Amino acid sequence: MPRIPIQANTASTITVDGRELIAFGGCNYLGLGHHPDVKNAIVRAMGFLGVTTSASRETSGNTLEHEYLESELAGFLGMQAAILMPEGYTANLALAQALGSPAAARGDDPGIAVIDEKSHRSIRNAVEAAGFVIADYEHLNAADALRAIRQHIAARPGRRICLWTDGIFAADGSIAPLPELLAALPAFNSAIIVDDCHGFCVLGARGRGACEHFNLRDPRIIWTSTLAKGLGCYGGAIAGSRELIDLVRFEAGIYKGTTPVPPILAHAAREALRIIDREPHLIQRLEANIRRIRRSLAAMGLPVIDTPSPVMTFVLDSPARMRALYDHLLSGGVFIPLIDYPNGPAPLYFRLSVCAMHTPAQIDYLLRVLESSLARTASPACAPRVAG
Repeated sequence: MPRIPIQANTASTITVDGRELIAFGGCNYLGLGHHPDVKNAIVRAMGFLGVTTSASRETSGNTLEHEYLESELAGFLGMQAAILMPEGYTANLALAQALGSPAAARGDDPGIAVIDEKSHRSIRNAVEAAGFVIADYEHLNAADALRAIRQHIAARPGRRICLWTDGIFAADGSIAPLPELLAALPAFNSAIIVDDCHGFCVLGARGRGACEHFNLRDPRIIWTSTLAKGLGCYGGAIAGSRELIDLVRFEAGIYKGTTPVPPILAHAAREALRIIDREPHLIQRLEANIRRIRRSLAAMGLPVIDTPSPVMTFVLDSPARMRALYDHLLSGGVFIPLIDYPNGPAPLYFRLSVCAMHTPAQIDYLLRVLESSLARTASPACAPRVAG
């Protein structure tokens, strides 16, 4: 579908061609991108910081705001240390560069990257660029991950195993089986990298993400994420052991050679972290909205997979019907993206997402318009089909 020319937005609406639509798309899951305290933090920081550092952090582009945010983010996650990246995509690339650097210095490959076949493209791009040997495993299938690990250990004994997975998969809302994946890893010379872009600030009782959701604390876990989705700000980050973060700082070329997240946005991200702890009702409201919409979609014959993820995807019996449904929803004042993003359930699919700021009245309206539009576009021979 063509890009949407958005003129203005709130946490739950967009304005297009002068018309306000209730929007169930995007990734501002807690609405923090529009929280008044986050916006005020940017205004406050403008009084003592510029828009950009205009230089990399290891030359003259470091600020206390970057260092404070790294320390506070590590504490929030319960990790030893964290390091900021320009955005989420570069976090995986920087980590792969760092993990591969000791082997590269010896003229060897950095080891084996075992990847969920539907992981975000940034993971595959990162490990390919860093020279890892790549082994895919079936989506969410820990037994298949174990098969791939054993096969490559037998063929290449002694090589480091790095298993990479999303926490929540952006295209379908499924959640990685992290305990089972950890169990599949060798006890030594291994790591699991959790790209938690869509789980951070969403999963877990305190919004710490996929690892909190499964109550996992393991030294083999390395965390990467964006700050632009659940946290509502901008930038990316890696968290793990202090030794690992030092390795990234000194060995990752994309870190050393890029301008960091604008310092005023680092200041805003610090405020967003504080809001999550002082306003726990945001996570509770998000959870309630997720449960309500999932139940209602199931009642309409659109039973999306049953997870606590705010992302819900579905397809109908034909692309023509999906385009007709999209048009009916827009005419009714509701926006649900119809997209062809990689690794989705079909070449074209609806990706509905809900945030904490959606009101009960907005959700009521969504459900009425969606049910009516499904009926108006129904094919007598075909019922809705949902990929799961």
